[in-house]
Amino acid sequence: MPLITLKAQIYADPQIEAVLKDAMFCATKVYNGLLWHLRKEYKETGRVNISRKNLNRILKELPRAKGYYSMSVQLTRDEVREAYKSFFALKKKGLTQHEAPGFRRKNCLSPLKYVQSGFRVDGDRVTLSLGTGREDGVKQVSFRISHRPGIEYERVRELSIAYDKVSGQIEARLVVEVKARENKGTGKAAVDLGETILMACVFDDGTIMFYSGRLVKAVRRYWQKVRASLKQNSRRWKETAHREKKQVEHLLHVTTSHFIAECVRRGVKEIVVGNLNGIRESVDYGDRLNQRLHVWPYRKVVNMLKYKGALVEILVRDDVDEKSTSITCHACGKVMASNRRHRGLYACSCGWKAQADVNGALNIYERAYQVSPVKGSSGRVARPAAVSFLLGWHGVAEPKRGNKAPRASV
Repeated sequence: MPLITLKAQIYADPQIEAVLKDAMFCATKVYNGLLWHLRKEYKETGRVNISRKNLNRILKELPRAKGYYSMSVQLTRDEVREAYKSFFALKKKGLTQHEAPGFRRKNCLSPLKYVQSGFRVDGDRVTLSLGTGREDGVKQVSFRISHRPGIEYERVRELSIAYDKVSGQIEARLVVEVKARENKGTGKAAVDLGETILMACVFDDGTIMFYSGRLVKAVRRYWQKVRASLKQNSRRWKETAHREKKQVEHLLHVTTSHFIAECVRRGVKEIVVGNLNGIRESVDYGDRLNQRLHVWPYRKVVNMLKYKGALVEILVRDDVDEKSTSITCHACGKVMASNRRHRGLYACSCGWKAQADVNGALNIYERAYQVSPVKGSSGRVARPAAVSFLLGWHGVAEPKRGNKAPRASV
């Protein structure tokens, strides 16, 4: 069964919320305590022992380890091990000048993680175990949650309680098993992710669809201008950041849901997305464009496509290298950056002309499946269908009709 992560809002009285925050603070103290002892060990011996046996020995010396569930304490221990493993890997490649992983801030609230035990979910009611060693004697807490409707799951595999710095609220995240809807399709599709064109999609019959990213850019620009006049990390600053995050996520959900529904209608069984890992570190377009690139939510788009595709038995892959796909001619294979002309037009001396994102999507499709849905064409590809959405509840370009629901125009 496919696994998806549900984000849920927690409804708890102030006493229970205070207990949860204290347990999360204990997780921070345990994380930092383990790091402190490992640093001390390195100064004394010149070595760092991150074996579970050694870390368990250190845990016995940390009084805060009794402030939350024992299995969750072990997961905090494993976080420290993974932090050191990542640090060693970076150090070996010469990519860091630090001497050890960094401490978490003293006022940080670390997530409480539960895997298969220590929690119970009955409908909208969640009960968490906090162990038997807390000083206040609280052994478990119970509270109500709510998540987006329409999701039916078989079993909750994992649960975590996390603090959202932007909203200032505690949230629950549930990893659940869902029953996928049967899909007998055999088709394929490729997606090229971008900024102005959020998704350029090519189907195996040569059909092309665009999903505009202009509204996402407009929302981000608007709230960035608002925050420019506010004190950083003030209450108002955080509120505007939260609104921006929610509005962008809403647009991404609407876009990806529409695309997956279109794939189901067309009998698509597999989607391939170009792999963009490391793009932020590998390019430098100047301060202004770099800032836009760093807020580009491509990873959110990929994750949404993956879990929404899993619900309808569509495999979403992002293992195809996207390097040079936007500057490579799909017809003759010539690689030339100057072929990308004004307004995203790609034009090659061989006669091939296409929108640049379409050209990239076609190249991704061919790399993934060793065949092109439009191979043999030396002229323009078919005119793509453009899909855009209106967001009627933010401060940018309010629709005149006052329609609050997002509308798609194809």
